[in-house]
Amino acid sequence: METKERMKLHKVLKIIGVVTVIFVGMASYLGITSSKYMKEIIRDQFNEQQLVLARTTAERIEATIENANADLILLNSLPAVQYCDPGSYEMLLISTMPVLNRDNIAEIRRVDRDGNTMFVANDQGIGMRYYGAIPQQEAGAYLSWASDPGNRGKTMGTGTRPKDPAKDRRTIVLDLIIPTREDAADELHPRPSRGFAGYLKATLDVSKLLREIIPPIRSGKSGYAWVMDSSGNFLFHPEAIFIGENAFDIRSNRNPAISFAQINDIQRDEMLKGKEGIGTYVSGWHRDVLEPMEKLIAYAPVKVQGPFMVYNWSVAVVAPVEEVEAEINSVYGRQVLLQGFVIFIILLGSAVIVLYELRWSTILEQEVAIKTDDIRRYATELERSEAKSRSLIESAEDFIFTLDGDAVIKTANQHMARVFGVGIDELPGQSLYRFLPREQADEQLKVVRRALRTERGQRTESMLNILSQDLWFNIQYIPVREEGEEQGHVLGIARDITDRKRLERQLINTEKLASLGTLAAGVAHEINNPIGIMLGFCDLMLERMEPGTMEYNDLKTIERHGLHCKSIVERLLSFARVSEEAEEYCDVDENIEEILSVVKHTLTINNISLVTSLAEGLPPVRMDSKGLQQVLLNLVNNAVHAMDGQGVLTVSSGPGKLPGEVELIVSDTGCGIRKEFIRKIFDPFFTTKKTGQGTGLGLSVSYGIVSKYGGTIECASRTEDDDRGRHGTTFTIVLKALGSEMPDEAESTEDTPD
Repeated sequence: METKERMKLHKVLKIIGVVTVIFVGMASYLGITSSKYMKEIIRDQFNEQQLVLARTTAERIEATIENANADLILLNSLPAVQYCDPGSYEMLLISTMPVLNRDNIAEIRRVDRDGNTMFVANDQGIGMRYYGAIPQQEAGAYLSWASDPGNRGKTMGTGTRPKDPAKDRRTIVLDLIIPTREDAADELHPRPSRGFAGYLKATLDVSKLLREIIPPIRSGKSGYAWVMDSSGNFLFHPEAIFIGENAFDIRSNRNPAISFAQINDIQRDEMLKGKEGIGTYVSGWHRDVLEPMEKLIAYAPVKVQGPFMVYNWSVAVVAPVEEVEAEINSVYGRQVLLQGFVIFIILLGSAVIVLYELRWSTILEQEVAIKTDDIRRYATELERSEAKSRSLIESAEDFIFTLDGDAVIKTANQHMARVFGVGIDELPGQSLYRFLPREQADEQLKVVRRALRTERGQRTESMLNILSQDLWFNIQYIPVREEGEEQGHVLGIARDITDRKRLERQLINTEKLASLGTLAAGVAHEINNPIGIMLGFCDLMLERMEPGTMEYNDLKTIERHGLHCKSIVERLLSFARVSEEAEEYCDVDENIEEILSVVKHTLTINNISLVTSLAEGLPPVRMDSKGLQQVLLNLVNNAVHAMDGQGVLTVSSGPGKLPGEVELIVSDTGCGIRKEFIRKIFDPFFTTKKTGQGTGLGLSVSYGIVSKYGGTIECASRTEDDDRGRHGTTFTIVLKALGSEMPDEAESTEDTPD
């Protein structure tokens, strides 16, 4: 019996030995083949990373040029640039020098409509004098383009050129041309002609710009970046002798023994045509190494808008293939040895297990039974834990959900379904585009894909329009990839921070009001005394003049404008002054009727219909009558101005949405307020009216009055561009009613002992 057992054991050991040899051979073969396959994958991945680096660098170059362009557009809007008056030298100096220093601009020239240079600004300073006519070639190209009315507001970029072809071909520049129109007003030109006045030319130092951006770029250990323009000339290269030279010629001149057909094809067919991509080519050198080698290249375009075409620059990032493959060879060599060792240990362990199988079979059966009981117990506990976790997720007041890379909802909790207004079973499989506007859904999809691409959590604060409500959310996306999934998904946790955002805006407006109040008080007191003296002497002179004379009428005009200035000063003082009057309660409807009786004539002559809807029996509200009347008068005056001679003004009152509140609504059918201005309308001195028609204090003062008594004022508006059939503005004021307590009073009452 023992002999049979030994024979079986010897046979098993022989089989294990043969299997071990086969496994080691297979492991070696798989290691070699997978090494070749992984080299190709790693090369592609490395080149894709280089492409991201090239794309990011190209975007940064474009952004830098756009910043320079934006500064030039702002500079071109100044009266000092448009009119070139000798007296504006100091203003021109203050405005121009920061643009030169900030935007890598070597020189700025102002050329008038006749082709004469009016001033030149560079690192030496600014010269304002007649410099003579520009070259005929420049006048024919630049002046004819700038004088075309269709090019108003545009910027013309030229091709690159050496700054001084005779002395220095390594310093590359390009020109940015902006048409100049006389459309700004100042003391000498109160009524601009709006005619063509020439152009503003800025010479951008491309070499300096690229020296700031390109040298720090490093791909791998020794990879670097270079830039070429649309003519195939190097704008930047680590080897300075290449700069300003043609990329197709300089390589062949340096090493004629090597064929550069691959890189020449890439440059000609891809890079010069403004495409991005990746590839490989053979070079004769890399930094200090002078020998033929294969390189990986990734390239991305930089687009510069010219008058008749787009100039395509190209940013290239290159690195030797040998650096990438050397790491792979080292890793796979160690991996093959490790695999062989692991297989040997596994097989050896298997043999040991076979030797002791008979001896320990009974013990193992007992252990299996014990483990089975443990597994059952652990499974029960796991089910309880999952049920508890599911309960926590469903009861949370945050959005907890998962999305795939196409913005399709895979799972969601009860709170998310409730806010979206659908059943919990209806959300899975639905796209975010069903519940959000396209722009907002696109924004969230970008963040989701960035999280999946980088495999890192992403956090964002976004305003989402859900069921016609604008809600702010703090959203965190966490990438999750399950085994067997080709495309992962993200776990999203969104917390509603709408109340916090609203509080931040209120705190910012309160701070602005406090600062502007101090400023307004100082300014008002400084000019109040001179205005009083002017009006006093005007009254004395009026007493000496006969009514009806030209002198009398002139003095009355002076008096009228002086009183207007005094009114503005009083409004500034009222804006800055802290009222010492005790709080009181007033009747909303009574004050509405009093103000409407005052403005009724104004509404009639402006052909504006008045519609009122006042609820009866409203309780008094926490506010003094004068303050409420001032707020109503400001809102009505703004509505009259917005309707511009025709429309409907609606004033209504009623209970608020919450107990202890009264709501006052003033709406019009005017032109509406653009979305970008909505958040600024309560800022002091902000106004959309023309110069001289408003001070920008009305809404800020109204906001301060309402906030002082614990109320709120909100604005909703639609312009003709939003909805041609229903446009206008609605202001909603919510005030505390008699019997309700402000938060600080309620707290103090609760803390007071009986």
